[in-house]
Amino acid sequence: MEIFRSLYEVVWFILLIALGVAALEGYFYYHFKCHERPWFFPVALAAFPAAALVVSGAVLGDYYFHVWAYFLLAEGAVAAAFKYVVKGRHTLPYLLLAPAFVGLALLLVYPFVFEVYLSFHDLKLTTIMQWKNTGTIPFAGIGQYIKVFTTSPLSEVSFWALLGRTLLWTFSNVFFHVAGGFALALLLNNSIRFKGVYRTLLVIPWAMPQVVAVLAMRGEFHATNGFVNIALSKIAAAFPFLAHLGLGPVQWLSDYPLLTCTIINVWLGIPFMMVVILGGLQSISTSYYDAADIDGASYFQKLRYITLPLIKPVLMPAVTLGTVWTFNNINVIYLVTGQAGGTEQADILVSALYKAAFTYNRYSYSAAFAIVVFALLFFISVTYLHGFDAAKEER
Repeated sequence: MEIFRSLYEVVWFILLIALGVAALEGYFYYHFKCHERPWFFPVALAAFPAAALVVSGAVLGDYYFHVWAYFLLAEGAVAAAFKYVVKGRHTLPYLLLAPAFVGLALLLVYPFVFEVYLSFHDLKLTTIMQWKNTGTIPFAGIGQYIKVFTTSPLSEVSFWALLGRTLLWTFSNVFFHVAGGFALALLLNNSIRFKGVYRTLLVIPWAMPQVVAVLAMRGEFHATNGFVNIALSKIAAAFPFLAHLGLGPVQWLSDYPLLTCTIINVWLGIPFMMVVILGGLQSISTSYYDAADIDGASYFQKLRYITLPLIKPVLMPAVTLGTVWTFNNINVIYLVTGQAGGTEQADILVSALYKAAFTYNRYSYSAAFAIVVFALLFFISVTYLHGFDAAKEER
């Protein structure tokens, strides 16, 4: 019985999505095909706001008139744009793109706009009932943004300490991702036996689900049964002088949580860089290297004057993506430290943001915090891309 109920829910959901897409396509089809008709504006302003009001009526409460006014203004702007700007051009491409565009707007644009709105207000446990009962939140202006820089999102670590730790975390991870990926790509770019097997084995950490990979590696750093400590014990037993120097088992997860997270994330990120760089290396014509061999160039001279300049257009976007992903990588931090509260020794900005929102329930503060993190990432990305464009112009 439960199976049939689940199937019914799935079928109903698919049917609902199909009806939504059909209604959306009909809406845009009317605006594309009927924009020159004399009754275009009256029908659009009368029918579509009313239909939207009926569809959303179950969740409107006592705000029918306000919502109808918003729909009417929005429909007036859309109808004017189709009549005087679009004028029926490119109908088919827009009809094909419309469902995806609206879906992305609902999934990305609306949450971002609401987050900006929330960051200028004061939503927390003491004001959430006021929001529920009245629909209003106390206005805070830029107060939440000031708190981001002046108060700690956690109990022990300040914003500036978290920022420094995050920059160190990002730089060290991306550096080893690129260095390790570049070294492996250079090895795999040669004519060696079983190259496909090596490439498959090396890409497994990146190809498998990240949760599985992180939890598997977390077990290897266990204090007593982990492979890392067992290997350190064996090495210390085989070479006593290393034991006298302090080599031995380490409490990785409690004493060095950030270092443990860094090692695991480096292991996870190298395969991606390896695949990207290997693709770039294989796109370089062998004629450059043949000419360099004729001129008597050494391996490192070919690497410096041929490989690195020609691989830069591939490497710069990959480094930009890697920087953004690493800066935002809460998965490794959360899964390795094992909880949402706990130790703050391994927290970076995004994990502190998560705790501020869902452990300490500081919602507006967390929204402002998220906008600040977004601005930092935007600045870093623009800087990288500007450097990439400058490098292309130099060539």
